[in-house]
This record gives sequence, C-alpha cells and structure tokens, in this order.
Amino acid sequence: MSERYKAIYAIGDVHGCATELQLLLRKLPLDRGTLVVFLGDYVDRGSQSRQVIETILELKKKVPVVALKGNHEAMLLDFLDHPESAGAGLFIMNGGSATLVSYETEPGRFAIPPEHEAFFRGLRLSHETEEYFFVHAGLPDVPLESLDERKHGDQMLWIRSSFLASGFDWKKKIVHGHTPVAEVEFKRNRVNVDTGCVYNGRLTAIELPGENLYSVEKRDKSEAAVFLRDHSHASRVAMRFKGALRVIIDKGIHTREFETLNYNQFGLLIREPAAGSPLGPSLQVGEAVTGVIGTRAWAEMSFVGVVVRTETRGDDTLYGVKVTSLSAP
Repeated sequence: MSERYKAIYAIGDVHGCATELQLLLRKLPLDRGTLVVFLGDYVDRGSQSRQVIETILELKKKVPVVALKGNHEAMLLDFLDHPESAGAGLFIMNGGSATLVSYETEPGRFAIPPEHEAFFRGLRLSHETEEYFFVHAGLPDVPLESLDERKHGDQMLWIRSSFLASGFDWKKKIVHGHTPVAEVEFKRNRVNVDTGCVYNGRLTAIELPGENLYSVEKRDKSEAAVFLRDHSHASRVAMRFKGALRVIIDKGIHTREFETLNYNQFGLLIREPAAGSPLGPSLQVGEAVTGVIGTRAWAEMSFVGVVVRTETRGDDTLYGVKVTSLSAP
C-alpha cells in the first residue's frame, strides 16, 4: 500500500480523557497532508467518553483520520446488540458504566446518538502502510499476508503476553496500544503508544516515520470514578444490569461455577445451579472469595470479594457478593 502522507500521528488509548485529547491535538502539526490513526479504546473508565467521540468526529471534518476498534468498543457493541451477553457484562465490569453516564439523558437512562453508534460500528481492526501495521492490541505470530480478521480478530483486540514477548518478524513495525506502559515502548518489531492516561499517566501520539513523541499529562489526577447511578433503589449506588455471566470461585482444591442474575462493578448476585454439589454449602456470609468472571480466556476478569448475603429462591441458592477488587483483562 503506497503512503501518500508526509507524516502519520498514531494516538494511544484515550479511555474517556477528552480534555487531554483536545490538548494533544492542538500540539500536533496537522493538515490535509497528515494522517491521524487512533489505536482504539476511546471509551470506558474516564468521565468523558461522549466528548472523546465528538472530538474525533469533528477532527475527521478537518484532516484525514483512521479510527481503529479497541476491545472496549467491541464490548460496547456487545452491550448494545446483546445486553444480556457475557460481552455486555465485561463491558460494564471494565468501566462501561462510565461511558453510559456520559450519554445520560435523564437519571439512570442513556441514549447513544445515531452518529456516534455509526462511528462505533464503522471502526476497523487494522490499518496498513508500506512500513507500518496499526492495530489495537497486537497480532499472533503469523505473516501479515496470512492474517485473517475472522480468525484472528479477537487476538487483534485482546492479545497481551504472547505478543508482547514475541520476537516474530512481521516485516513491518506493529504500532499498537492496549497494554499501558509508563513510557512509549520501542521494540525491534513493535511500538506501544498506550501510556495510560486514564490511570493518571499521559496521552501520547507518535509521529511516523520520525518517531517524535507528543504527550499530555492527565490533568485531574484526583478525578473520581463515574458510573451510571441507580436512582430507583436508594440502597444501590450504581445501576445493576441483568445477565448470566459465568463466575468461577476458587475453593482451595476445588472450584465452583456460578452465574450472575445481575451485576455491576461493585457487586454480583450469583446463582448456584439447582443440581448443587456433593461438596456441601458453597459460600457463607462473611466469607472472602476470589475468582474470575467471563467465558473467554483472554477476556476473563479476576476479582476479590466478600459474601454479604444468601437467599433461597425455589430450588436455587443465591449469593450476594460485594466486589472489593477487580482486575481488567
């Protein structure tokens, strides 16, 4: 593919940091002869997801822009298309409630404008030039000419350790984000531009081929987390979402499998299958628990919590688990 731009500016994960994005764009010497490539993850965790999309849509009117899909946009689309799916649950547990509150129309309700939904649905998995291959998370160890988005698409959105440790020669330098680093990471076969703005780091752009760096520090490092609040239940701080997420809890030499009836990033209401287990009662009030949420190995979330209540509904035993720690995949 021939390159027709005098410079390309690749921007790492934004995650709702609209103020920082606007400041960064002002630093870049952009014109019609330059290309901006966004590496995905525009939404979630930060408080200004809607404003990030508005900023990118305005930028597209002025200069050439390529916007790639991140795993967070993939989870958002799962939530929009299949709100009771595991993908939808991962969206909420990964900070998606912060995205929904940025689109809030009235207390507890949200609506994503058609132009924004079209933006999410139109995102590409990759962009390629003569020297570079741009992707959100990374690639498996296969030649670029053998890359199949239907087969390898999940890895392009989610991959971490195997790609980061890989010495594979893709014949082009891979430019990616997804895994936060303190400084832009230059390797022989790749460069990582995600400098963790939403985690009180920086939002960074790299100019190619010159490899000049532009960055903006997180402006408000004391900013509180935001989430869609539940205004109909006084006892709930955040909205609960319905859906059957697979939950595996570690019981020492055994593991036990549950599914959620509803959940948010602070708690789970989980159901034990009616068949039960010969191991006896699963969980006790006050018991500390650790486990994973999810069905796909690369997208599972680890959590730590404590059982705060139990109840019986028909043949089912239900447990309320307060989540005290949640680690993103």
